Amino acid sequence: MATTTRSVIGRPGAAFQAVSGLVAQLSQGAGAIGIVLVVREHTGSVALAGAVAGAVSIAAGLARPLQGRLIDRRGVAAINAVCGIVHPAALIAIVAVSADDGSHALLLVLGAAAGLALPPVSTAMRVAWGEAAGDDDRTAAYSTVYLIQELSLLTAPLIFAALTATTSAAVGLVVVAALSGVGTLAFAASARSVHSGHVARRPDRVSLLRIGRMRLLLASAAAVGAVIGGIQVGVPTLATAHHKPAAAGVLIAMLSIGGIVGAATYGSRQWASDAVSRLTLVTIALTVCTAAMVATEGLIVLGLLLLLTGLVLNPMLTTLSLLVDRLTSEPTAAEAFGWLSTGIATGTGAAAAIAGALVQHGEGARPAFAVAAVAAASAALLAFFLRR
Repeated sequence: MATTTRSVIGRPGAAFQAVSGLVAQLSQGAGAIGIVLVVREHTGSVALAGAVAGAVSIAAGLARPLQGRLIDRRGVAAINAVCGIVHPAALIAIVAVSADDGSHALLLVLGAAAGLALPPVSTAMRVAWGEAAGDDDRTAAYSTVYLIQELSLLTAPLIFAALTATTSAAVGLVVVAALSGVGTLAFAASARSVHSGHVARRPDRVSLLRIGRMRLLLASAAAVGAVIGGIQVGVPTLATAHHKPAAAGVLIAMLSIGGIVGAATYGSRQWASDAVSRLTLVTIALTVCTAAMVATEGLIVLGLLLLLTGLVLNPMLTTLSLLVDRLTSEPTAAEAFGWLSTGIATGTGAAAAIAGALVQHGEGARPAFAVAAVAAASAALLAFFLRR
């Protein structure tokens, strides 16, 4: 019988870890928009607001492999306990410094600190639940991790929007930061108490980047991130062109809803085909969806395409995790997953920058969606090389 999401959550302690992990990742869903709104409101500088949010993203991407190595050496609980204090403290400090019209350099430093201490909850879940699952059950385990992450990314903006509407963006960011901290500390405590976390190890020094197949997987992760980056620029651009900028939030939510359904469906059964074959199929489907966006001018059609994109995007991320898991030895698993996160973050940032420049000098949202389509096609090509 295929292991399902319900089976994964049904393991001792897993349900509490799932809930606390969802809360811990709220700042990932609302942190960037919160920082932009707060810093812009108090300093009047959109450029500074974007720079602080960018500092968080860049620092988080750079920190993931180091955090993974610390998990491999010290265990899941220790690193998350530290991040559960430092990360929310840095976000709250950004609010305080902005309100006091403090140093711009200090805001950038605090942004970097928030990124460096961004809790590696999803990495910790993949390691802990992957170890608890058998080889045939890891598809369900990793799909559940991405399902929880998508639920958090969908929930966080709603919480932040409600708080911002009733109070202010500053209060919204502080509350989201505090919730993230509480969730991370609860997750760390549960990992220690139920002994389901990754145990401390002292692995031999292994250079993961020297493995050719690992480099291909990281390139694939960067391509996936580039798809996301192109979409993030294209969606609000098209919505603004229709004089409905608020529709951008609904459209991005369609991507998350598709991701939730895709993760739940993909993890609900065991697959007869091998992981690389599945990766090839989902990358081809992703290419078709993003290519269709290039010719799309209506918001309703775009919403349907984003829903379909989410359906295949999360299975692709799950399959990449499976391939990384099978390629690396257990003592370096967390570091490998950290590099996977770095690849996705790097691709997202680079594609967003390229798409933004093209949109500024191009026609509407098409250049941004073209970036996403080219990235998806690149992922399909990389999947072909992985098959070989």
